[in-house]
Parts: sequence; structure tokens; C-alpha cells
Amino acid sequence: MPKAYLTIDDSPTKHTVELTDWLLKNDIPAVFFCIGSEYTDINRKGVGMAQNPAPILDAIKKGFVVANHTYTHRRSSEISYEEVLDEIEKTESLIEGLYKQAGVARKHKLIRFPHLDRGAGGWIVDFTKSGPHEGVHKSLFFDGLNVKPTPPTNEQLEKKIKIQDYLKREGYTAEVFSGVTHPWYAQTEIAEARDSLMTFSTSDWMLNPDFTKYSEEWGWPFKTLDALKGKIDSDAHLWRDDSRHVILAHDHNGLFETTRDLVAHMKHQGMEFVAI
Repeated sequence: MPKAYLTIDDSPTKHTVELTDWLLKNDIPAVFFCIGSEYTDINRKGVGMAQNPAPILDAIKKGFVVANHTYTHRRSSEISYEEVLDEIEKTESLIEGLYKQAGVARKHKLIRFPHLDRGAGGWIVDFTKSGPHEGVHKSLFFDGLNVKPTPPTNEQLEKKIKIQDYLKREGYTAEVFSGVTHPWYAQTEIAEARDSLMTFSTSDWMLNPDFTKYSEEWGWPFKTLDALKGKIDSDAHLWRDDSRHVILAHDHNGLFETTRDLVAHMKHQGMEFVAI
């Protein structure tokens, strides 16, 4: 039976409590990467933990892991190194406060950058150093995230390295996602990352009602729930039982049913969700 870690980006929303209730009822652990404060991303607006802490406090009390998704969900490649650190540290302060308020010991210090922008835009890993795994990496990130494969500047590459050094100094890790043995993960830059990457994107956000008007313009390939289920069923790596998987999903306003149904579909197909 294949095993996977479920990770969910962009909480809190009006659906967060409903989502955690459903996950708890179905015995599905998850890591929630949470936004710190108010943000505007494309055509989507939201408020983070600073304005809406209750759903995240509730999630912690229910036993879910809460992690850092930066303060205002900005792309790291578009802001300065100092601003990236400020985004991380403000969010970290909120998370620490909520764990203390919940009376729960925080065991893990995790971060995922919005859009997986680690400082070099869509150049998530250095594809020129992926060797025989270049094709898998490009499919994983370019197709799974629909990011643009624009080569970064030298300044952006240097910023990515500086950010990783900072994360290491501050004790961030992704090693909690153990047992991921895909060679394109375990033997490449992905395994060395201090931020949390993934092995499969549900692409659930393509069905976000706020985003549908961009679907044709930006060439998004998945327009129905059945199409996303087909993506899950046909993935070349997801159903291997000799490696664990790190699955990326989202908590968006208007997306609860889609995310829930995709996770339920994976479980029905035989996926076992495990805790870090």
C-alpha cells in the first residue's frame, strides 16, 4: 500500500475548520502551511493568522501540524533577501504564539514558500544540475505548479542559496518527510532543501472559482474534478509503494469540496496518509 504525507497550503480560510474536521473524522493527518497576514495574490484576497487565528489554534488542538507559508504570500524572487526573512520571522512568531496558546509542544519547524518560489522564481531546483532526472523535475514543477520555466538571474540564484543557509541556521528542516526514496528526490537538490517541497501536486487550485477566468488564457490543462482524479490515477510515481510521497493540496475559499474529494479519491484508491 502506498503511503503519503498530506500537506495543505494557504490556510486559514473560511473552510479550515470544516477541512480539519473532515480530515480528523477520516483519520488523515496533515501539515498546514499557513499565511501570516492579509494578502492579495492574483485575484484572490485573504487574511492570515494575525487576523483569523481561531481556525489555526483549533487545528493545533486537533493534532495537526502548523507550518510557515510566509507572512503575505509574496514570491521570494520578487522581494529582497531581507524582506524574505521578515516574511518568515513574522509568521514564525505567530505560529509560536498559537502553539503556546494551545498548550501544545511544537515538535517541527517547517516552511514552504508560496508558489515554491525559493528565491529563483519558477527555477525551483537548478534543472541544469538535475542530470538524468531533469525531465521528471520539469514535469513535477512546470506542469504540476504551472510555473514559467524562466531561467533565474545570478542574483536570484545567490538569494536562493542565502535563504537556504538562513533556514539551516534557524533549524528548519524537511527531513521529517522520511522514506521518500524516489531517486529524483532522494539523490538531488530536493532532498537537500531546508524548505518543504513535494513529490505530487493535486493541482486542485486550477478549480478555484476565483481562478477559472485565467484557465484558457494561461493554458491550464485541468478543468474538471474528473480530470484532476485522472491526473492522480495516471501519475507515473504516485502509486509506487517503494517510496513515500509528499502531496501538495490547498485550503482556499470556494475549494473545500474539490480538495476534500481529491483526498478522498486517493484514499479510496488505496493511499494511506501518514503523520510526520
